[in-house]
Amino acid sequence: MRLTTRAALAAALVTAVTGAVLPATAAAGTRAPAPRTERVSVAAAGTQADGPSDATDISADGRHVVFASEATNLVPGDTNGQNDIYLRDLRTKKVERISLQDSGAQYTSHAGDPSISADGRYVTYSAQIDQEGGGLYSGTFLKDRKTGRTEIVSLSDDDKPVFGDYVIGAEVSADGRYVAFVSALKDHGDGGDDGMWTGIYLRDRKEGSTRRVSEIVTGHPTWIVSGLTLSADGRHVGYGLGQVRPGLGGRTYTYDATTGKSKRIDLSPSGADLRIGVPSLSKDGRYAAFETAEAMVPADTNGKSDIYRLDTRTGALKKVTRKAGGGQTDDDSYLARITPDGRHVAFVSAATGLTAGDPAKGPLYVRDLKTGGTRRVNVPQGGGESEDQGRPAYALSADAKTFTFTSDATNMVRGDTNAARDVFVRHHVR
Repeated sequence: MRLTTRAALAAALVTAVTGAVLPATAAAGTRAPAPRTERVSVAAAGTQADGPSDATDISADGRHVVFASEATNLVPGDTNGQNDIYLRDLRTKKVERISLQDSGAQYTSHAGDPSISADGRYVTYSAQIDQEGGGLYSGTFLKDRKTGRTEIVSLSDDDKPVFGDYVIGAEVSADGRYVAFVSALKDHGDGGDDGMWTGIYLRDRKEGSTRRVSEIVTGHPTWIVSGLTLSADGRHVGYGLGQVRPGLGGRTYTYDATTGKSKRIDLSPSGADLRIGVPSLSKDGRYAAFETAEAMVPADTNGKSDIYRLDTRTGALKKVTRKAGGGQTDDDSYLARITPDGRHVAFVSAATGLTAGDPAKGPLYVRDLKTGGTRRVNVPQGGGESEDQGRPAYALSADAKTFTFTSDATNMVRGDTNAARDVFVRHHVR
């Protein structure tokens, strides 16, 4: 039985004052809910999806899950035959299609890459719409679930719709005010003809302004945006740039919208380049979690890709991935995600022995940096090991107790017979 601090103090006080033993029913009420796994990519009545689902995100409160799906039977009236964005309310079990135009019309092309605000009110996604005079406009859209309106958020500073990249999805801040997206530099008057084509832009929906937040590397070989993340407060952007044609170089930055400056976080004390992944940021941008095969601390000698948490204020590094007994991992770890308070870091790993008393392999884990404990997340409803050990798309709630993830496994829940990738939720992770 696990008691919260407040409950434990209350229980101790009652015992001290009355000398009585709490009834069994009262004690049972303090037990934390048991972990459970639920399939999300189903219709409201529980009907299995007739197509694969992917690209999931979850609201900070753990109530709303968004995902992309090729299914045609999740909601009535889905007749466009395209990948769409859906939202499931885990409390009411209601499923709604998010990717509809402001007129209510269906999109005639693919929609993907959803991101959701903290309370589930705002959802951003990428989509294409038919332009007047012919052709398609590829952009980033935002659905306000309270008003029902859909707006274009891939806009230039003078409010003109601009290209919104499909490869790297946009991200929305916790309150829905800010949206970070990748766009063509030339559409914003930022060049785009000398070494780079796209950049990262931050849209302030309240002020109606757009600013470029990523560095422009000129010359050749060509550089591209390799990924982005947005802090919950919308102030900080983590991003990576990579070389192509030819070259395998990379740079990793954090951007502060208050100072207007980018800072490289992939340089050693001597100034040497370190290869690290796109960082996931805490709410205030202080902590950044990332993957790297570099030996960031002297004790890292396993030669594997590991997960680290960096304190961007002090420069302190904490290695996240380690075996339950404290030893180094025996395989690679990727795709770090950090909670807004910087306490929990989730990751995907092929390593063994990460969790105490759990011999099954992941691939999805979360580590509590306060307690030092690591837990496996994608556990089938009946326990055991997932049939799918591939890299899932995933996201976690602010308290790291609710996760959404994708899987091709058929043993996550009973009755999974649709032979398609599905989206699942793991509740009460502890």
